[in-house]
Amino acid sequence: MDVRRKLRKFLMIYLMSFEVTAIGVASTPPCLPSTTVTLTVKLKELLLRDDAMPNLRSLLNHFERFGDLSDLENTISNWNKGAELAGDGQSVPFYNLADSQQNHFEVLGYLSNFENTILNERKAPDLMDDRHPGKAEGLMNLDISQRTRFEHLGDMSHHHYAIFNQQNAVDLTDDGHPDQAAYFLSLGNSQHTRFQRLGDLSDLQNAISNQQKAVELADDGHPGKTVGLLNLGISQRTRFEHLGDSFDLDCAIFNQQKAVDLIDDGHPNQDIYFFNLGISQQIRSWHLDDLPDLNHAISNKQKAVNLTYNGHPDQAVYFSSLANSQKTRFEGLGYLSDLEKAISNQQKAVDLTDDGHPNQSIYFNNLGNSQQTRFERLGDLSDLENAISNKRNAVELTDDGHPDRPIYLSSLGNSQKTRFQHLGDLSDLENAISNQQRAVELTDNGYHAKSTYLSNLGISQKTRFESLGDLSDLENAISNHQNAVDLTDTGHPDQPTYYFNLSICQQTRFERLGVMFDLENAISNMQILVESVQIGHPSRPRYLSNLGNSQRTRFERLGYLPDLKTAIFNQQRAVRFTDDGHPAQPVYLSNLGISQQVRFKRLRHLSDLENAISNQQKAVDLTDVRHPAQPIYLSNLGNCQQTRFECLGDLSDLENAISNKQKAVDLTNDRHPWKGMRLSILGISQETRFQRLGELSDLENAISNQQLGIASTDDGHPVKASFLLSLGTSLQSRFLHFGDPDDFATSVLSYKAAAHLKSAYPSVALHAARQWAQTSHQNGDLHSALDGYRTALELFSKVAWLGLDTPSRQDRLLQEKAENLGCLAATCAIGLGHLEEAVELLDLGRSVFWQQASSLRSDFEMLREEDAELAERFKEIGQQLDAGNFDSSYFITEDKLRYNQFDGEEIGRERRRLVGEWEELVVRVRQLPRFKSFLKPIPFSQLRQSSTTGQVIIINTSTYGVDALIFGATGPIEHVSLPHINHDMLTELSENIVLKQPSSGSEMLRRTYTTRFLKPALRTIWNDILIHIFDKIHNISLQHNVTMMPRHRIWWYLTGPIAFIPVHAAGPGRGAPDVSQLIISSYVTTLESLFRAQKKYTTLPIECQKFLCVSQPETPGQTPLPQTTTEVDNVVQILCSLGWPKEHIARLSGTEATVDAVSAALNCCLWLHLACHGFQHTGLGMKSSFALHNGHLELGEIASKRVSKGQFALLSACQAASGQSDLPGEAMHLAAGFQFAGFPSVIATLWTIRDDNAPKVTAQVYGFLLRNGTEGLDPSDAASALNHAILHLRKDTSVTVDRWAPFVHFGI
Repeated sequence: MDVRRKLRKFLMIYLMSFEVTAIGVASTPPCLPSTTVTLTVKLKELLLRDDAMPNLRSLLNHFERFGDLSDLENTISNWNKGAELAGDGQSVPFYNLADSQQNHFEVLGYLSNFENTILNERKAPDLMDDRHPGKAEGLMNLDISQRTRFEHLGDMSHHHYAIFNQQNAVDLTDDGHPDQAAYFLSLGNSQHTRFQRLGDLSDLQNAISNQQKAVELADDGHPGKTVGLLNLGISQRTRFEHLGDSFDLDCAIFNQQKAVDLIDDGHPNQDIYFFNLGISQQIRSWHLDDLPDLNHAISNKQKAVNLTYNGHPDQAVYFSSLANSQKTRFEGLGYLSDLEKAISNQQKAVDLTDDGHPNQSIYFNNLGNSQQTRFERLGDLSDLENAISNKRNAVELTDDGHPDRPIYLSSLGNSQKTRFQHLGDLSDLENAISNQQRAVELTDNGYHAKSTYLSNLGISQKTRFESLGDLSDLENAISNHQNAVDLTDTGHPDQPTYYFNLSICQQTRFERLGVMFDLENAISNMQILVESVQIGHPSRPRYLSNLGNSQRTRFERLGYLPDLKTAIFNQQRAVRFTDDGHPAQPVYLSNLGISQQVRFKRLRHLSDLENAISNQQKAVDLTDVRHPAQPIYLSNLGNCQQTRFECLGDLSDLENAISNKQKAVDLTNDRHPWKGMRLSILGISQETRFQRLGELSDLENAISNQQLGIASTDDGHPVKASFLLSLGTSLQSRFLHFGDPDDFATSVLSYKAAAHLKSAYPSVALHAARQWAQTSHQNGDLHSALDGYRTALELFSKVAWLGLDTPSRQDRLLQEKAENLGCLAATCAIGLGHLEEAVELLDLGRSVFWQQASSLRSDFEMLREEDAELAERFKEIGQQLDAGNFDSSYFITEDKLRYNQFDGEEIGRERRRLVGEWEELVVRVRQLPRFKSFLKPIPFSQLRQSSTTGQVIIINTSTYGVDALIFGATGPIEHVSLPHINHDMLTELSENIVLKQPSSGSEMLRRTYTTRFLKPALRTIWNDILIHIFDKIHNISLQHNVTMMPRHRIWWYLTGPIAFIPVHAAGPGRGAPDVSQLIISSYVTTLESLFRAQKKYTTLPIECQKFLCVSQPETPGQTPLPQTTTEVDNVVQILCSLGWPKEHIARLSGTEATVDAVSAALNCCLWLHLACHGFQHTGLGMKSSFALHNGHLELGEIASKRVSKGQFALLSACQAASGQSDLPGEAMHLAAGFQFAGFPSVIATLWTIRDDNAPKVTAQVYGFLLRNGTEGLDPSDAASALNHAILHLRKDTSVTVDRWAPFVHFGI
């Protein structure tokens, strides 16, 4: 082969080798795809430089020197004749003819010439034997022409033939051949090209293998070494982009760095090497969030720019790519100078590009992206207008068949959506969705950018949902975000963004529909993001802050305090991990401030409020007044300032609050979807100032603004309930000022609408229902008030939700004062004469926790007859939830919150999931004909059957008065009004009894307490309450018969403060008969629990009943109780003497009475006597306990038991029935726990008892119970037995009332 053909072959091999992929990022928040610009760099200048190959240049023909086309035409004609005359095996004429035809094609572009070129190049190798030294070169020439035809026609068959010929050339080339490296490199490059076209990974693997061989075969001085290193690096980078192995990317950078190091300064293509190295470094910076890599990428791209002259064909590419890196660094560090440089360089790229250039659309789009980013930072609307204009240019420069058109459509849609958010022109949003939908439609599922287009479309659909309220938009948004996630491989750098957007939409749907599943998924997805990125990742603060937002939302929905603590913890980290000056810093500060304000409202720690104000002020100060987020920060700051005014009363706080909220309104465009919301929030502060200063204009403005806010807020938005509530308050204020009944009526209607709004958070709806009831009650509209009270009580199950852990439910009950509401409802119903409803409402508001827990242990036998599978699933879920009610793992500690928060999250999420399924099953069951009342409150007609052997006396106390209701199993309810005592008096009496009682001390202190506080209180109860009640009960004689025990059975149902007063010990004093001498007393927590206990109780033969005795005479760390041994000895002796089988009596005493031993024994005993120390926990009722040898047996552990046929428990321990002073109606005490566990009859104590009194009482109790032997044993006699024992104890005149009054009976 002549030198001329060898030159052409050498040139074309390297021409086809040197394909440089430059990544130009066109990212617009939240995410836009990368655009790929393929830059083909020809090395003809490299090979034909004046100093490069002078001997080869002399071989160029006259045509190449003077450009006379007739020379070329004559050459082709002559070579044709030569070829025709050539004999077999003579290939040279064909090569020469082909070479001339190639030149003719390059000059005129006639494909017929090129087809003839390939035909003659194919003939030449065919005429050669495989051993011919020129055959491999001939195949390579043929390969080059076939690839050229592929590039012009796009027919992959030509490329397949090219690779086939290249492989043959490689196979025919001996090791050590000077062109072997070139052949390997050419083959590898062609395989890489085919991979990019067809996606067959084997092509990419082979490409890298062959390029690696080429590099290894060429020494550092070889002219193709640097080209080989560069192309090998490109292929390795491509494999990283598809497989995600960071080793490939490291190797790519290593090889490209080596290429840069090997190339001489001043080399005409040095810029290409710097540029490609910068591309790989930028990709690694994205992958590893490595700032040094990004800095190196910018540095190398800047060198590439500096090495090019004005007019250089690649200058625009370099400017654009450099700008993209600078923009990326701005997004990470927030330095505005980076963004300014990016825009300047992108503008240069646009200006340097001629109309019609294939890259022109890319440069327009990238410039638009950066302009939009600057708008989002500075708020200058001209930037956004320019961004839209440039992006529209990009779209108009491409047709539907252009591969980058979907990129531009999606990017344009993002900018149009942003303009809608700031100007409110709906046509912008419609155009955005239309363009983004088109981008999705133009993209195949297999294309990597489709996920981005789906995600961008989803964001715009969510925006339209927020503006128009069409739920289908939100559903489509979630579907598109989910598809984006599903189409993205795990580990893909954009996957976190898609999860983030999905999470935001799920939270939005929760806020609209209230389905906890959505909020759980939102939190779960955000936690995945937090766990998937390392500390230092630029997106980690964003994920932490938004995770905190979702956790705060869940707190506001459920009241689960650990959620709020965790939210603040995460948002504090978001702030801590963000550098000063970062554009997102104000967002994170504001989110943290909101959560701190919420916690202040819950815990009332002033430091939280001060920190909230400080953080909101920083957010405002760090934000330009033109920034679109400034109204948000101003409004949030105003909210915090108002809260501080309400706490401290400093008028300047309120003035500042109104000023900031007014600024927020003024900065918000009238068409902005949040305008109404900000007006309503302003109205709240104006109403507050009216209350303080009495300026009527404030009140009128408040009502006007709140009405505007309500009118502009969709019913599906949960905030509307808060706006309605605020409007109701303002209208109530105006009613009180002017007395206009229309204001009163409209106020109640506002409260009522808020309470019934389906989207309202339960806590807000409950507050509204309270206001509805109380406003109506105060103004004499009892029918309306009763509807409000009933609505409020029905909401309690959603506020103290079963899905919360036990401490959180107790906390919610404490915050909302369920029993107080029930008492008010009962008072209202009594006022209307609805006495049965009064009892039902009162029962509905008491022992909410125990009622919820009891529902999980319901008898499903009737349901099993109807649907066995459904009943079994109920049973399974009930058992799992029941265990969670009392499992100590549900008591989340601060350490768990800080270091192991996700463990607690998983436990809580599973519980909430189970409760959700439970509630769905309840709905299904109630659709069955026989089960319409399934798990609904029991009606009075059934409740009253619990008193078949006596009467129930309810003493209801509320701020409106004190009433008594008396009823038995039949007959009308008797109502007794008690006007001589009120709620405040009872509260004082109760506090005197509970708080003034000496916990320990001398006999003198106890006598003083009894004389000054206990006895006077009991006399007041007798004189002002009981004497009037007993007057209504005709068969009770107020004269004590010392020869006859009382026979009349009363179940005392006490509410509010009177619940802590031992009514059974009340009397007139001075030796006159008291209650214990007139009647047999029991106490009841709820009628429902008494009804269920009566219904469940069955008698058993004695041989089936086991008796457990526990005594703890010397408990470590506690005062000795030596009499407990005597007490239990007496019990065992009585049992044995009256025929109880010894083998059915278990005794645990002293060191044997460990927590585990007693807990295990409780599982199989039906009778229990427990003599030890007892403690009522003042904060967490479930932590109340009995002190045993090695620890405390807690109420939670006791209540977790399921004693199916329990009979009786005597708790001879202090404070076993004390209860929590702030939750009197919840019965959070040890006696209630044993009742719940399955013991229908329980004797316990209200306060501390004397060690020497307990044995006397218990001996008399068991003696009475067994008076007829074991055959006549009946736990329903326990109340009579206790009454007998107390009367016996009182025969000792030294026993004062404080010593016998603590003993009480609960149950049947």
